[in-house]
Amino acid sequence: MAEIDHCCSTQLIDGEGEFNVVGLDNFIRTTKLTNCGLSYAVVAIMGPQSSGKSNLLNHLFQTNFREMDAFRGRSQTTKGIWIANCVGIDPFTVAMDLEGTDGRERGEDDTTFEKQSALFALAIADIVLINMWCHDIGREQAANKPLLKTVFQVMMRLFSPRKTTQLFVVRDKTKTPLEYLEPIPREDIQKSFFFVQLLCTMVPMATRGGPLTGARSDL
Repeated sequence: MAEIDHCCSTQLIDGEGEFNVVGLDNFIRTTKLTNCGLSYAVVAIMGPQSSGKSNLLNHLFQTNFREMDAFRGRSQTTKGIWIANCVGIDPFTVAMDLEGTDGRERGEDDTTFEKQSALFALAIADIVLINMWCHDIGREQAANKPLLKTVFQVMMRLFSPRKTTQLFVVRDKTKTPLEYLEPIPREDIQKSFFFVQLLCTMVPMATRGGPLTGARSDL
C-alpha cells in the first residue's frame, strides 16, 4: 500500500457519546484503510486533561490533532474521541486521541464517558499510552488508578483475552531519580490486576449462591 503523505483526522465519537459513522467512512476512504486488510495498528492515548496528550501524538506520529493554547488558559481541547492516520509509519497506524480525564467541564461526578472511552481504547488498541505528569506519580485520582482498575475489571469480564501493550509516559521529570519513580506505577498496576483477578473470581461464586450473594460491580 502506498503511504499517505498527509494526515487526515476526524472525530470518531463526540462528547455526548454519539458515533460518527459518516466521518469514519470518509476517513476510511481518504486514507485507503481498506487496502490494508488486517495489517494495521491502533495507538491510543489517555490521561488527565491538559497534560499534553495531543501534543505528544502530533510530535510522535506527525498527526494534526488540535492542541491547547496555553497562552489562552487551560481548558478542555479534545472533546470525545478523535482518530488520525500516522504519517510515514509502516504498517498503517491509526492514532486515537481520547478526551482528557478529570476535567472541570464534566465535573467530579460525571465519569461515565471517561470510563467508556478508556474501555473502548483498551478494547481495540494495540498500544495504549497512559500520559501522566511526573509529580502525579503516587497519587490516586491524578494517576488514573480508579479508572484503570474499573476498566480492567470490565475488560476481563466482557472481552476475550487479548494483548494490549500499555506504555506509561512520564512527563516533565522532576529531580527524583528514575529508579525511585519507576517502581511506584509498576506496583500500582500489579495491585490493580490482583484486585481485578480476585474480584472476577469471586463474583461468579455469588451468582451460584456463594458467600458473596448480592455483590456487584458497576462500570
